[in-house]
Amino acid sequence: MDMLTKYRHKHENEGFLATKNGQVMAATIAALQQRKAHTAFRWVKGHSGHPRNEGADQLASLGAAKPSPDEFPIDIPPPFRVSGASLMFMTQKLAYHAVHSHRGAKLAQRPSTTANVERVVEDIKAACNHSITDATVWTSLRKKDVVRECRQFLWKTLHDAYMVGRHWLRPSMPDPLRERATCKVCNEVESLDHILLNCRARGRAEITALLRELWTHTGNEWPGATWGTLIGAACLIFETADRERLPALERLWTILATEAVYLVWKLRCERVIQNDGREFAAAEITNRWFSTINRRLTVDRLATAKFLGKRALKPNVVESTWYPILDRSNGLPLNWVGEGGVLVGIRRGQG
Repeated sequence: MDMLTKYRHKHENEGFLATKNGQVMAATIAALQQRKAHTAFRWVKGHSGHPRNEGADQLASLGAAKPSPDEFPIDIPPPFRVSGASLMFMTQKLAYHAVHSHRGAKLAQRPSTTANVERVVEDIKAACNHSITDATVWTSLRKKDVVRECRQFLWKTLHDAYMVGRHWLRPSMPDPLRERATCKVCNEVESLDHILLNCRARGRAEITALLRELWTHTGNEWPGATWGTLIGAACLIFETADRERLPALERLWTILATEAVYLVWKLRCERVIQNDGREFAAAEITNRWFSTINRRLTVDRLATAKFLGKRALKPNVVESTWYPILDRSNGLPLNWVGEGGVLVGIRRGQG
């Protein structure tokens, strides 16, 4: 409602360039402007038994369940068409967004990218019985719980942008470089799927086991370490038996899974590139894992500082996220989140 009233002029001045569902909103506003009678809106509280509101919810549910969207005309007559953004309201960010959208519309998605995203969608459906869209997979990478290094890794993974496996087998590659396509431990052509889910080299299985062991402390069912639950970790939905969302659990899985899959990748690169194939010791892998997760815990605690203002995390969010997997053997003070002098760490083992 605010889009059609309170913020209408703002979006018209910006040419709907950065507006979500901009074409639909522009067509809706144009349809309202063509009406000869006065149009008034009245806010109705949702889920309060109002017949029209309940009917709209039912129609929305039916629409979401359709395998493909309905074709709906959104053509706008020339007199009511907004041709672009006003120069007075044009910013560098808005211009970049417009150029990026214009170029992106002309580019066809690579087959490997399409296949990778479809795997995420299918695995998420199998893990939590919720259907997500391709757009949800991409927007999930921008969640603030996914740190920049993990975000870049996940983005490149979905695009199959890393120089591994078949990329070394291009006809133009000399023989010494073509040898890099093969995993020296498993003696098969590498792929990101192989590295993250199937490789027998030390690191992958150990990190997965440590992730699962840590997850048992939450008391919730293990969602599995699949392509979708790891690469699309920020899309996974956790619910109670009454279908109530568990945001703290979703946040914890996002952090643990993205850090785990990125650590597997880092260990592989260090083993192959820096260590000339030498495998890591089990103790070193375990220490790297707990060091990574403890670092994220520390960052979360520091992010609750008041001087950060609106950007600060709420202490109750941090507490509800991390409390199930904390080492509480020596007891925790009530203010452990914001008290810098309190030593807090992740629980080790099954105890």
